[in-house]
Amino acid sequence: MNHLGFRLRHPTLDDAQAVCDLVAVCDTEDLGAPDIVLDDVLNMWSGFDLDHNVWVAEDENDDLVGYAFLEEDSEEKLFSYGCVRPSARGRGVGAALVAVLEARALALRDESGKTKRLQGMIPSSCSDAAALFEGQGFAPIRYFKRMTLRLEAEPAAGVLPERFAIVPYVKGRDEQAVYEAYTEAFADHWDFAVPSIEKFIERTQLPTFEERWWLIAWDSEEDTVAGFALCRMSEDLLFIEHLGVRRCYRGRGLALALLQNVFASSYRAGQINVSLGVDAANPTGAYRLYEKAGMKPENEISIYEKTFLISAS
Repeated sequence: MNHLGFRLRHPTLDDAQAVCDLVAVCDTEDLGAPDIVLDDVLNMWSGFDLDHNVWVAEDENDDLVGYAFLEEDSEEKLFSYGCVRPSARGRGVGAALVAVLEARALALRDESGKTKRLQGMIPSSCSDAAALFEGQGFAPIRYFKRMTLRLEAEPAAGVLPERFAIVPYVKGRDEQAVYEAYTEAFADHWDFAVPSIEKFIERTQLPTFEERWWLIAWDSEEDTVAGFALCRMSEDLLFIEHLGVRRCYRGRGLALALLQNVFASSYRAGQINVSLGVDAANPTGAYRLYEKAGMKPENEISIYEKTFLISAS
């Protein structure tokens, strides 16, 4: 698909490093620092339909100037992300990427016969991206804070109530128990879509997955998972993807203990930078918990949404 000065195409795996480099440049411009490594791209792409749901924009020199993907989160919700190289902004690349995302959402709506909600994620500081979305009929619906902590000294491990222990996830043993704890703990979170257990377990099959970074708060009395911290280590930081406690175990300090054990484990592994994302309106008080643990907000992400209704016949 050709445009004035650039063209859109679907990527191949050979483009992964160039996409990683592009996103890192955009992150540095918009968020102050890169937030991606090559393994992140490869992990995401392993679950994407590259021929239909991922696009890159390249200029006359075949250099990548834009990137976008669409993820089919559920029957109704579609999640997307896009970025444009700072030096190429103002040339219509972002508008072209939003157009192909919308076209794909319409195609999926028509194929399935179901209404689709297309969400897009942008840094809250990017007024040009916000204006683009709003001009296309998207509206802001939620805000997420990126919180970070730099560990200057070895932190103390969290103190657990009696009968509880924090242990690493074990493949072949913990899949069902952790899945059930995850779906229960996040059931009251905004826009949560329950994944199939097969989809949930896919993350443990990635080459970069390490059991030691999925920590479980184990109730020895009930012989079950009470809470969890699901993390991934990269070269620049430890990222906490999900931290949750089942409803019946809340109020006992398990979430803080899990968080503190993550910090201690990360420091001992030689990684002093820890990060996570949190819904600013989270009803469980997660934002206050992370502040109590010493984490600080670094930047904010806005989620925009547009609904594609079933056409009247």
